[in-house]
Amino acid sequence: MDRRSFLRLCALAGLAPSAVLAASHAQPRMLQMNGYPINAETPLELLTDYLTPAELFFVRSHWLPRMPDPKTWKLTVDGDVAKPLTLTLADLKKLPRAEATCVLQCSGNGRALHNPTLPGVQWRYGAVGNARWSGVRVRTILEAANVKPSAKHLHLFSSDDPPGKVPPFRRSIELEKALADAIVAFEMNGAPLPPQHGAPLRLVVPGWAGDHWMKWLVRISAQPQPQTGFYMDTAYRWPNNVGAPGVAFKPEEMHPVTELFVKSNITTAPASAHVGTPVDIRGFAFSGVPDIAKVELSDDDGATWRAATLDPRHDPYAWRLWSYRWTPKRTGSAMLFVRATDIKGNSQPREAIWNQSGYLYNAWHSATIEVKA
Repeated sequence: MDRRSFLRLCALAGLAPSAVLAASHAQPRMLQMNGYPINAETPLELLTDYLTPAELFFVRSHWLPRMPDPKTWKLTVDGDVAKPLTLTLADLKKLPRAEATCVLQCSGNGRALHNPTLPGVQWRYGAVGNARWSGVRVRTILEAANVKPSAKHLHLFSSDDPPGKVPPFRRSIELEKALADAIVAFEMNGAPLPPQHGAPLRLVVPGWAGDHWMKWLVRISAQPQPQTGFYMDTAYRWPNNVGAPGVAFKPEEMHPVTELFVKSNITTAPASAHVGTPVDIRGFAFSGVPDIAKVELSDDDGATWRAATLDPRHDPYAWRLWSYRWTPKRTGSAMLFVRATDIKGNSQPREAIWNQSGYLYNAWHSATIEVKA
């Protein structure tokens, strides 16, 4: 999507705040979550590919973005480094190329499914996607800048410009994670990164929630202490000791959201089936650890489980497509549940942990099928 198309999409959003974004050829069938700014999720039935096409990838913005001009854009590298750098896109493309195929999920994906209900964008299932991100390792850049031992955190700054007195969206991540596998990406699925997904440069943090994946990146700064401000000290935090549904905590009783929880979803299931006739059920599963160990389905409310077949494609931190051939045994309404287990033994829970911001929802997902004779 070019800049003109994106601005047109923003205008359409103002005209139809509750509509499906059917008027835009750039985002077919995306579900618009609000009118200002553009937040759009992908219907689950479209998330059937190993790589999610950019035009179907969910869009998350805090406000209408001020995107940098790619012709004049530069990345500043400063802070606790011996050699501060200013890099153009051409400079970055001369450095060793790095690539990661991994899941990007909004921290609040599933917020609308929590009970009691919560404020915020009412994401259901589709604020997630899997893409191949290409660019340069953060480690390569910081080594070129001679990062100092005193640096423990990487502060992130974008061109995003909040309205009025709204605090800027500024974040930091632990330098250990940034050096381990983070990438500054300028390509998505083999094509230039689209503006709505952070062009000309965004941070990719495999296995971590989307609040760390800074879009429209203009500066990274190595620092001894973490970033401060609303989006670090108050927002995107998880309780140190979770409480009952409805129980809220003070910011100092929480810590930053980081690793994604293990999760699976059903994307393909028939509305109806016949006794004795097999039908195919499909979906995806992922976790904040490198891979999924197994996906299981149950048609008896979790009393017994049967293993699904995992697709052979499984890059570290990417999602795992799965399939299951189910044969109905009796007529009536059948509910199929799915759960995933990752390679560290973390298993998807029946009920998600309620938290005051609605983050990291990962309860068992289900599909209802009407079985006929």
